[in-house]
Amino acid sequence: MTKPDSPEIAIVRLGEGDQAQFAIGALPRAGRLPFSKVEVHATHLTVTGQDGIAEKLGSEVEPLSPEVIEQLLSDKGLVFAELDENTGAPVATDRMKG
Repeated sequence: MTKPDSPEIAIVRLGEGDQAQFAIGALPRAGRLPFSKVEVHATHLTVTGQDGIAEKLGSEVEPLSPEVIEQLLSDKGLVFAELDENTGAPVATDRMKG
């Protein structure tokens, strides 16, 4: 019996500075950034990667901070940084406005 492939864990930093939050999702890294679409909700974001897969970042149970939502809605926009799981260094970044 073969073992099913397990997806890589993607770690995304949302925002900049002290207000930044982190989201961890079990989706393949390839094609995630830049996002093709970001939808803003009261407690979370729904992001769609270039691969067409949508994922919620945050939830009602673990909501994103109001500062992260404010950054997305600001003139500067919100920085998404996909981080290397071993080093924590950004491997891809994108800035989007909501």
